[in-house]
Amino acid sequence: MVRALTRKRWAGDVTPWREFDLLSDRMREMMEPDFPEAFFRGPAWAGLEEWAPAVELVEKDGEYLLTAEVPGIPKADIDVAIDDNVLTLKGEKKTETEKEEGRAHIRERRYGSFERSFTLPRNVDASKVRAEFRDGIVQVHLPKGEAKKARHIEIK
Repeated sequence: MVRALTRKRWAGDVTPWREFDLLSDRMREMMEPDFPEAFFRGPAWAGLEEWAPAVELVEKDGEYLLTAEVPGIPKADIDVAIDDNVLTLKGEKKTETEKEEGRAHIRERRYGSFERSFTLPRNVDASKVRAEFRDGIVQVHLPKGEAKKARHIEIK
């Protein structure tokens, strides 16, 4: 049995999480006993994780700009909404149906729905938020407004 891609343990490697790391290594070995085939197939749970687009949030003069990469998703399948000071970006990447000819050895393309939510800074003017879509990129412009200030409440 070939043992690769595992962490080497040293005598001085004593942390509160060491037992969890050892358990994780043992579980990985049980699930992938044949390294070469498992290397190309990936872990048994590889297809189960959720897919979400990569985002970037940049502060500029007068606005914040949220940019999300959504390649292969048409504009009609993307939704941007604001509710209770939370911006939600959601959409769906649908599978392509085509006749399979031959065996696929690697499948890394992800399909399915996604949803990402972001709490907006207090100074964003939600009534002026706008979104643009071009070349698989969604840009959400979040204009700055007056920061909402805390209110002092007198005790009676």
